[in-house]
Amino acid sequence: MITHEALTGVETKLARRVLTVAHSIAPTLDDLEGEPRQNAIAILQGVAEEAAAFHRRLRSQSTTGARVDYTSIESWFSADDRAGLRSLCKQHSASGPHPIGQFPKPGLLTSIWPEDGSPR
Repeated sequence: MITHEALTGVETKLARRVLTVAHSIAPTLDDLEGEPRQNAIAILQGVAEEAAAFHRRLRSQSTTGARVDYTSIESWFSADDRAGLRSLCKQHSASGPHPIGQFPKPGLLTSIWPEDGSPR
């Protein structure tokens, strides 16, 4: 499991926000282990460090009206960051021991054509 403590050098609240959005991008992020986990942490660390910089969060600024607009958290992740996280999670799920999807339950088809392949 990747926690906010893995993202060193950034504020705890910011690390939690980055992780929350990262889970929406790559839902199986917490299942990563070993080298893929370290790679994911490196990507998240980079996102958090860049998000901590003022210019990354600032969308627009007005001096006369004293208006400041900030970008959404999802915009902190570049296309490369998103692709990297997704690929790490796809590699992990593809190498897992469990099949993807569900097999149909026995029913009408098995009564017409049994599992052994011989017609009744």
